[in-house]
Amino acid sequence: MVSRPRARVLLVPLCAAVVAFLVGATGSSGLCAAAAQRASASATPRASLQASSAPVVRPIGGESEAIRGLRALVEQRRFIDAAKAGEALVKKQPDDGEAWLALAYVHLSPDWPFRRDARAKSAATRALKVLGRRPDVISALAVAHARLVEFDEALPLIAELCDGAPPPVAGAKLAELLVLRADIAIKRGASDPAATVTMLGDLDRAIAAAPRSAAARVMRAEALMHADRHKEALTDLNVAIDAAPGHKAAHAAMRVCCQRTGDREGARRHLEIWKRLNRLTDSVASASAPDDEERRVILRELAELNPLDVEHRLQFAALELKLGDADAAIRLCDALLSVVPEWPPAWHLREQAHLTKRGIRPAAAPEAGGENEAEGDGGAP
Repeated sequence: MVSRPRARVLLVPLCAAVVAFLVGATGSSGLCAAAAQRASASATPRASLQASSAPVVRPIGGESEAIRGLRALVEQRRFIDAAKAGEALVKKQPDDGEAWLALAYVHLSPDWPFRRDARAKSAATRALKVLGRRPDVISALAVAHARLVEFDEALPLIAELCDGAPPPVAGAKLAELLVLRADIAIKRGASDPAATVTMLGDLDRAIAAAPRSAAARVMRAEALMHADRHKEALTDLNVAIDAAPGHKAAHAAMRVCCQRTGDREGARRHLEIWKRLNRLTDSVASASAPDDEERRVILRELAELNPLDVEHRLQFAALELKLGDADAAIRLCDALLSVVPEWPPAWHLREQAHLTKRGIRPAAAPEAGGENEAEGDGGAP
């Protein structure tokens, strides 16, 4: 039996833009919005195996109860419910810039494969009209433009936030924007030496700002691999996989590095992990996507191959509940909570499974995750 802690914190990393929204502009640590009212003054958050430096959610002073509730839904991976709540909020309060910004960040969530990037853009644009050029607003708009491949619109916004002296953002927020700019350079075909030097400079700055940024580490490792510097690339890839064990592109690159450095067993393991991650994400919205029974097999195998990947273990538990096995979902959540004891999505799913066993129709379970577009999903090894 798992004892529920009184204070629960967000332990698994979201993309920096979403984290920035969740924690607010005034800091990067504290109690999660969903648990803050129940937290004791002496509660001490525990470190996560997956992201020991990940920011923690906390309510922003003066924000509405509705926005706090929306944040809690995002934290629990209930993205569809969060989007519906956000739409209802902006319909009720069309002049509330914070509500529009909250809705934008729901649709910027990297773990929601069915997010609407165009809605993130329109909501961030409305927030900009009310709130002005606040860094969190500009950041949301920049990410939305980039995801819509509107690079000419995204790049000036990124420069506004990254190239000041000092820049108005720092840490994970700065790292995400620098990675985004490097990613745009790659997509535009940064083949000339000057562009490559600029791209690598952005990645170096990103890693200095957020040393555990998986996206920055993987992109820099890929550049090193291109220069046939595979041993150096291994350092970045080890950090990336430690920070984000389910990062598909990291496993694809690690497979190549292991092969080039003579580690055949390591290459085989990372290939097997990549193959399963790729099957889960390569056709998530198409008719060729795996059905629930195939997903169950894939997620079970991933849990055995890559036990530190708690995100996909959570998806496994959610799928078991969806398929009617509440006892299996509870067992899987208990196993997760022995690794990350203060992780809200696992607690929420466990509660839903217990309600199901009692014959009570629960709220939506956490939704299946997807790959972060800014990080890239990796090519075939």
